[in-house]
Amino acid sequence: MFAPDTGFLLAPYGTLHPPALATYDCLRAAYERAFPGSPVRLAFTSRLMIRRLAEKEGIVVPDLPAALKSLKDEGCRQAVLQSLQIVPGSEFHLAAAAARDWQAGDAAFDRLALGHPLLAGLEDCRRLSALLPALLKRAGDKERALNGMDGEAVVLVAHGTGHPADALYSLLADVLSREHRGASVFLGSIEGYPGLAEIAEDLTLCGARAVRLLPFLLVAGGHANSDIAGEGPDSWMTRLSRRGLSVRADLRGLGERQEIAGIFIEHSRRALEKGAR
Repeated sequence: MFAPDTGFLLAPYGTLHPPALATYDCLRAAYERAFPGSPVRLAFTSRLMIRRLAEKEGIVVPDLPAALKSLKDEGCRQAVLQSLQIVPGSEFHLAAAAARDWQAGDAAFDRLALGHPLLAGLEDCRRLSALLPALLKRAGDKERALNGMDGEAVVLVAHGTGHPADALYSLLADVLSREHRGASVFLGSIEGYPGLAEIAEDLTLCGARAVRLLPFLLVAGGHANSDIAGEGPDSWMTRLSRRGLSVRADLRGLGERQEIAGIFIEHSRRALEKGAR
């Protein structure tokens, strides 16, 4: 259970896009509101991102062991290592291994719990599906029903992974199609299946005239600004536009949305209730 001597370590893969770093600040602020008085720290799971960000921008972000040591030095007796991955792929399992290694050392916490990524099962997929209208809402807009979007299809664009956890994207896609019947809502991935070619076919079959691209990524970094909405010939926006579709992209990372922060916070609370795994 939550105690004042509990620390929270937020662990995304990382980014080289400085503006996207503000997304992590949003998540950190949400945690500080949810757990007042508890230290909340950030660490990248990717050593490559840590090294390149320091070299390119002079910005230093710690790795997991360094950040865990910081929490321990601040007097935390228990901690939550909260994965900020979208699905429990390779990076999540590397974080889990780092937690086990830490607990096997001399500086172990009394308890070190591991919080699940955004999509950890069917319950998370259903929760995300229910949030979709809110996620599509822009500042000042009225929230519209998805089945009243006048020929505009919605395409969530994930990163994709070769890990078996990629199946959670397929589960989410099925939930979206069932819970938003009558709407044209699709989920594709940059490096997985279905990719842009398959999604383009789906858009043709449903008769879409316009497309709204929604990066299904924690931060709107390089993938969002280049692969999804870039001006290059291979971006999703360019290639769909060449098919005669009116395309717009909502370049906000999922981590900027309070609704998404709420899912991560709930996963942290559950991790504390269940203890370390």
